[in-house]
Amino acid sequence: MKPGPVERRSSQRIVTRQLGRNRFWLSWYAGRVLLENLSVEGFSMSLSTPPASDRPFEFLLERDGVLGGVSGLAQVVNYSSDVNGGIAGCRFVTISEDASERLTEWLAGHVLDVAAVPVSEVEAEDIVLGPSIV
Repeated sequence: MKPGPVERRSSQRIVTRQLGRNRFWLSWYAGRVLLENLSVEGFSMSLSTPPASDRPFEFLLERDGVLGGVSGLAQVVNYSSDVNGGIAGCRFVTISEDASERLTEWLAGHVLDVAAVPVSEVEAEDIVLGPSIV
């Protein structure tokens, strides 16, 4: 029997499209798209065609209802598709320390907003910065 796919992420992916709200956006050379999930290491986005993966691209992440953004360089590391479309997985190549802290705050706030059980701010940050459990 062939082994299943190996998890390459070391941090938890946070689903960003929940409760009927689109909460995180990505602006890049191909336009503006919704993110499917986001972590302190990277993100995934829905795309109908595979994006270029041979070089990093500039990006700007935005959170719904929050001024400012997180910018840096990312690179496509995988793409999968089916009859409904495709998902591109990207990793951060460069992101400033300030941007990394802002991203951690955004993700912890998002976890607090959508958690099915009560969690503290400390627990939300531990989830964001902890190992991948998915």
